[in-house]
Amino acid sequence: MGFFSKLFGPKEAPAPAAQPFPAESVPANGVYPNMFQIDESFTIAPKSTEVGIKRAKLYKDRCVVHGNVTAGTFSQNDSVVFFVNGSPMLVPVLDVMKVDVMNFKDELAANMHKHTIEAGMTAWMILDITALPAIGTVIGKF
Repeated sequence: MGFFSKLFGPKEAPAPAAQPFPAESVPANGVYPNMFQIDESFTIAPKSTEVGIKRAKLYKDRCVVHGNVTAGTFSQNDSVVFFVNGSPMLVPVLDVMKVDVMNFKDELAANMHKHTIEAGMTAWMILDITALPAIGTVIGKF
């Protein structure tokens, strides 16, 4: 381990914080009080010059989903439930951004957005998971 590694920690991003969620706790009808429908998903690895060192480490190789909030609200630091490879997972939300005039990369770099999205909005959600959910997956929050 080098001198700078000891000072600034490991170069790798922290491990995802997703955890298995009990299947019996998932609503049988699939309707949550707060719902988000995924239209697109991709991973990001922003540079520290774009978003800062701390955020670049936190967001490295994390999943971003784009879609519509169909019910309720979602905020930064919420925990959401959705199915990944057929299993329900409890996943922390790192950030949420309303789709506005700017593209995702510019909006992320600016970091001037409100950290809450509401029903009827089209938005991006950065999730603390490295796996990509399928298009059409519903993200729920209790």
